[in-house]
Amino acid sequence: MDLRLAALALGPLLLGAGVGTQGSAAGPSGTEQEPASPEAQARALLRELCASTRLAGTAPSLRAAELVRDELTRAGFEVEWDEREVLLSLPRRTRLAIHTDDGPPLLERLRTFDADAVPPGDLPPFHAWSASASARGPVVDCGHGLREDFERLLEQGIDLTGSVALCRYGRSYRGVKAENAQRFGCSAVLMFTDPAEAGPERGPVWPDGPWMPGWAVQRGSIAPMARFPGDPSTPGTASPAPGTEALRLAGEELARILPRIPSLPIGADDARLLLERLDAGGPGPVEVTLEVDAPRTLRRIVNVLGHLPGTQPGFVLAGNHRDSWVRGANDAGGGTVSLLVAARALGRRRATGWTPRHGISLAFWDAEESGLIGSTEWGEANADRLREQLLLYVNADALVGGLELGCSGTPGLEALVAEALAEVPHPAGRSVAARWLGSQRGRPDLGLPGSGSDYTVFLHHLGVPTLDLGFGGSGGGQYHTVFDDFPLIDRYLDPGFRAHGLAARSVEALLVEAAEQGPLAFDQAAFARSLARHAARTSDWLG
Repeated sequence: MDLRLAALALGPLLLGAGVGTQGSAAGPSGTEQEPASPEAQARALLRELCASTRLAGTAPSLRAAELVRDELTRAGFEVEWDEREVLLSLPRRTRLAIHTDDGPPLLERLRTFDADAVPPGDLPPFHAWSASASARGPVVDCGHGLREDFERLLEQGIDLTGSVALCRYGRSYRGVKAENAQRFGCSAVLMFTDPAEAGPERGPVWPDGPWMPGWAVQRGSIAPMARFPGDPSTPGTASPAPGTEALRLAGEELARILPRIPSLPIGADDARLLLERLDAGGPGPVEVTLEVDAPRTLRRIVNVLGHLPGTQPGFVLAGNHRDSWVRGANDAGGGTVSLLVAARALGRRRATGWTPRHGISLAFWDAEESGLIGSTEWGEANADRLREQLLLYVNADALVGGLELGCSGTPGLEALVAEALAEVPHPAGRSVAARWLGSQRGRPDLGLPGSGSDYTVFLHHLGVPTLDLGFGGSGGGQYHTVFDDFPLIDRYLDPGFRAHGLAARSVEALLVEAAEQGPLAFDQAAFARSLARHAARTSDWLG
């Protein structure tokens, strides 16, 4: 089914409620009143955005792209609608069975999914890029799936060949765990979230609190993003528009860089059942059957960008991914709606005659969850222009998780952050900058960014100065689960949407200041001093 036609059928399901999406209202005489507060705007937008799923390559994701496009257009931005055909991994059928003898399975979970249904429904527990395969083997507790975990098992004389690795999330990217299991001879891998990390040991679980119940499951990608971010079939080159021919990896060339064993996430309850059986010993091993049917197929994705031209060359760009595994209110709905609220504010500035010195752009990437695909492909397609003109990239993935600013990025941008946020009031008093500087004893310092979000192509491939913003302090176990939804934010993570309003004001202030300063926002001397400090710390750590 064509995604545009499918999206039309979803319209009634995606209508928002509460404050209108314009952010302002008409009075009795038809005159425009003051816009609603950023908090009220963010709440209404998040409710509308999370009315359906936003899985990349499906009709509801396209409908969300149209919502973003319409918002940017109303705010006065020039809109870029960037369609690309990329390789995606979506499931049709998964099966998990636990065996303790030759009789019926102790537990069996069979799930199906149709990405082309309207609506497609919630994505079942799934690891994107898992091999489509079947495996049965004895379960081995492999800790966190780190290399040292597997090496320790070998030292203990445990044969991993053909086994099913049971790994806890955390301490490394999930794709590293799958790669380690494959390298050490396992036939399949299962991953779960330790309850001590995000479950009842942290506090009340959903729906009585924000923490993770035993049935909930963290979805995710196991793509080899460290080596091949973006569309794995077009490494180093941009995936084309739909219907356009392209050179792509296929067959063994493609298979060689993607996982070769099946992988599934499970809930803590199922993991506990396995671990209890392993601890109890018994007449035979606990065995598991995994079946994954997840074809890797070409699908359409859409990046939506809005541009406000400046009076001088060059521009600053803030971006966040629009897609999610399910409804993704926190990851990354909070960042999406905060950018939209900031877009409205920038549009109102422009309507009064203001023009930025350097251009300001906002990006809403697609297919980040599958492996940083949308941002990487757009970055590769525009690489020469971005190296010449892009002055700063600001990342806003999972931007809203509390009221306290956390910031990593390219050294040399510390003064920009402090100056831009000095005039943004914090709900607890003082400014955002003052509280941030206070947490660092008055000396601004940016943590060095790693990878795993949309800034990767800009920082690591194009060499553009980059900031990765996040407001933290509100804990929860919702990451990549079905209950990362509007009610979770409204009840527990940000009642009153103060953090969303703060994030929107901060992004607006940062973009305005960066667009005013232009190339001067990046302090090369501070960059050199900061790198020297990091190098000294690394030297001390290495001894």
